[in-house]
Amino acid sequence: MSRARTSDDIWWARIFDRLDEFLHNYPKLPKNSITENNLPLHIGSKVTIRNYNTFLHHYGSSGYKFRFILNSDNTTGEVYIIGMTSTAHEDIIIRLQEFFKVPNNGVVDDPPIIVTGQVLHYVPGGTRVETAPDACVRPNVAFVPKPAVSTVIPLPPGDTCGNPHARIMCEVAVGQSVGELGRKCSSWIREPYVRAVISIKILEPILNMREPTTGYYYRAMTAKLYRQGMAIQSWDFGNIKKHSRDPVNDPPGCNAPNLAAYQITIPISEVFWDPPYPIPPGYTPAIPLNIVGTNFVVDLYRIQRVALQAQIP
Repeated sequence: MSRARTSDDIWWARIFDRLDEFLHNYPKLPKNSITENNLPLHIGSKVTIRNYNTFLHHYGSSGYKFRFILNSDNTTGEVYIIGMTSTAHEDIIIRLQEFFKVPNNGVVDDPPIIVTGQVLHYVPGGTRVETAPDACVRPNVAFVPKPAVSTVIPLPPGDTCGNPHARIMCEVAVGQSVGELGRKCSSWIREPYVRAVISIKILEPILNMREPTTGYYYRAMTAKLYRQGMAIQSWDFGNIKKHSRDPVNDPPGCNAPNLAAYQITIPISEVFWDPPYPIPPGYTPAIPLNIVGTNFVVDLYRIQRVALQAQIP
């Protein structure tokens, strides 16, 4: 049994932490609370990629979203806080994950499709800078082996722990700007093994306008789907149209569940993308027999309701 830490142990731990910070140029989290109005917030200058990745391992779950901008020397970068977690942000991520679990048909232990949250991957481009999506979907190693034991040459990419690279990424922005959201989604799709990226942007609520039946604030919302080799698809799915202030005479289209025009569909087969090299013409990955359905379906009305319920007047 390990002994309890004494006051001397704690004192020495603090000394070592301060020495480590002195010897390494890590980004510095703000000492005082910040709001979304403070963002983006510069928290590190000329930080090496290695030090940034170390910082990310320690503070990646701190409630902030970070961005590393590589300097012209290609070895150091500037670090910013670009987003913060909120109830709406986290609730939407959980709901998105549930949509991607449906084809597993209720299998919880060792499911064929692995749906997770912020798993670190390398930023596409070869710099070895680490980052994480809000949610990601990858195949079980029973169907797509880990890169280290793959028979595909050259070896396919993986996450930072050596698991199969996620094939679907999801990014959700509430306080984060549209520009930052688009930049990250465009970056993910540069990796050919990322077959699709879903982007969700929740705009600020209109505080003096509410739905008459529920009392929820009116709130514009947009979504985009990026897929390899295809044009970007876009949706305006809030309970009020973007740039509108008249939901009665200019009613939103996304006003009920299961509307085909407000569903994002992605072939389930994309999760099992693992082609030989060179990729044969017409290559299509196979769907395992124990999978239910042929497409993932994200119902944007359900996402809308989750976002509205997260901020009660």
